[in-house]
Amino acid sequence: MKKLLYLIILVSHFSFGESFKSQLDTNAILIGQQIKFSLKASNINSEIVWPNISDSIFDGIELISSSNIDTSIDGNNISFFQEFIITAWDSGVYYIPSFSINEQLKSEGFLLNVFSIQINENDTLKDIKSQIEPRFNLLDYWVLILIALIVLCLILVLKKYYKKDIKQSKAIEIQPTIAPNVIALKSLEELEKDQLWQSGKIKKYHSKISEIIRSYIEARFKVIALELTTDEIIMNIRNKTSADNIEELNKILARADLAKFAKSKPIDLENEESMLIAIKFVEQTTEIKDDE
Repeated sequence: MKKLLYLIILVSHFSFGESFKSQLDTNAILIGQQIKFSLKASNINSEIVWPNISDSIFDGIELISSSNIDTSIDGNNISFFQEFIITAWDSGVYYIPSFSINEQLKSEGFLLNVFSIQINENDTLKDIKSQIEPRFNLLDYWVLILIALIVLCLILVLKKYYKKDIKQSKAIEIQPTIAPNVIALKSLEELEKDQLWQSGKIKKYHSKISEIIRSYIEARFKVIALELTTDEIIMNIRNKTSADNIEELNKILARADLAKFAKSKPIDLENEESMLIAIKFVEQTTEIKDDE
């Protein structure tokens, strides 16, 4: 704000032709619209005090800027001019007061009408200016690029080691085949521990012995024993083992058939005998390999 400026002009005491006026561009504006307000004193040849204009003088009106006081001299007369930029941020009617530079010279006051911006229901709100897209700069994305490169390297490394692990796991999965006699003897041992016939499950006991021996014959002699009758099994392996083994095999398989289909109940001695014959048959027909 301007400091109080005193312009003292010591000339004659006559004020003939002197004038002091204020001017406003318009008395109606929209909120935030800026207009000019000016003070002009002409043909001054008497003592005056120029007004000190500040925000405090305008109630509700904001003083944006003010110019310097321009002076012009014509003989003994001096003219003064100062311009101000003002605005208002609330709608309403505001009073711009009158100003005086001495007892005789006084400007007029003004009413300033400030209106809100009218928006129709069908109007759409728009930005003051359109958005400006930033220019692409590769350096702005160096962090993301670095992260992407690190992730890519990790993927390549993991992929390499993953393939290596797959090869190793496949090599580990290749295990030696368990001999048919080992499987059969293990199964017979577990069946004996279950004590099925001792608990009255005689039919199930002999059926399990028959199933274990038939599975063993399939693996050992390459005969589909699980799908053949007892007579068909005997016929298929008759020439592949001794007559004693064939006779013993026929005994336990036929006993199992009677217990299963004819509802025969072998006695305790026969139950024990079937287990012993099954174990003996497996042991005597075990394939002997060259490296054993």
